[in-house]
Amino acid sequence: MFQQVIIAIGAGLASALLFFIPMKGTAYAMIALFSALPLMIAGLSFNPVLALLGAGAGALALFFGLTLVADVDATPALLFSGFFVATSALPAWHLTRLAWLGRPPEQGETPASDGMVWYPVGTLVAWMVGMASAAAIGGLLIAVFSIGSFSLLISETSRVLEPVLQRLLSSLEKLPAGMTAEDVGRAFVLSMPPALAAWTLLGMALNLWLAARIAVFSQSMRRPWMSLPENFELPRAILPAFAASIALALIDGLPRVIGVTIAVAIGAALALKGLAFIHAVTRKMSSRVAILAAVYMTMLVLFPIPAPLLTALGLSAMLNPRKRPTLPPAANSN
Repeated sequence: MFQQVIIAIGAGLASALLFFIPMKGTAYAMIALFSALPLMIAGLSFNPVLALLGAGAGALALFFGLTLVADVDATPALLFSGFFVATSALPAWHLTRLAWLGRPPEQGETPASDGMVWYPVGTLVAWMVGMASAAAIGGLLIAVFSIGSFSLLISETSRVLEPVLQRLLSSLEKLPAGMTAEDVGRAFVLSMPPALAAWTLLGMALNLWLAARIAVFSQSMRRPWMSLPENFELPRAILPAFAASIALALIDGLPRVIGVTIAVAIGAALALKGLAFIHAVTRKMSSRVAILAAVYMTMLVLFPIPAPLLTALGLSAMLNPRKRPTLPPAANSN
C-alpha cells in the first residue's frame, strides 16, 4: 500500500511538472500535451485510485510551488492549479477508471479474448469531447463572470493586446486589411476556447493510447489490447449534438463561442474516427505503409488543412457504417 501511495505521488508530481514547464516559454508548449501521461500510466498499470491520489498531489504541488517558491499570488496560483485539475488531472483519473470497467457478455455480444466486454473505446473518446468542451467553456465563463460581460471581455482583451500588436507590427502604420485591435481581441476570444478544446481532446486521446501501450508492454494492464480501427465506434448521440452545436454557433455573442467550441471538439473526435477508418480500410493493402505515411506526413506539413477532411471522412463513416469483423485483441495492432 505504501509503495502504491509513493507511485501515486510521483505520478502527480511528474504531471504537475510537465504542466508547469511551458510557463518557462512558448518553446516548451508541446510538453504540456503530455501532462496527463504519468497519471494515466499509474491508473492503467495499477489502479485508477492512484491516478486520483496523484491528481490531488499534483494540484497541491502546483499551488504551493507557485505561492511559496515562485511568489505568485494565491488567486492566480489557485486558478492555474484548477486549470491543471480540469484539463489534465481529473480527466486522467476518470478515463482510466472507465477503461477498467468490464463485465461478462450478454447474449449476442462478442467478448474480448479474456471473455469480458470492456468499456468501448469510442465512448471513451465521447467522454473526452465532453470534458474538453467543459474545460474550455468553463474557462471562458469564468473570464466573462470576472470581467462582467462578454463584450467587456473582448474590450479588455483588445486593450491588453494592443501594445503587443504595436510592438509586433511596429514597421506597419496599421493592422493588415484595416483590422483594429478590437477585431484582433474578438478573434482571440472567439478562437481560444475552440483551440483549447481540440488541444485538450487530442492530448487526452494521445496520452491514453500511450499509457495503454506502456501498460501492455509492462504486462500490467488488466484489459486486453484491442484493435483500435475496428473497435473505434463513436456513440450515435454525438451526431445530434454536433448538429445542435452548429445551430448554437449561428447565434451571435457568447452562444456562438460555446457552439463553436463544442462543434470543434466533436469535429476533432470525428477526425480521429476518420483516421481510424483509413487504418481499417488499408489493413489488407500491400501499400498500407506508404498510404499511412503519406496521410501522416500531409497532416504534419499542411496542418490544420487536413483536419476538416478527416472530420468529413469520420462523419461519412458514421452516417454510412460498414459492418467489419472485430479483430482479436493483439498487442501489435494499430
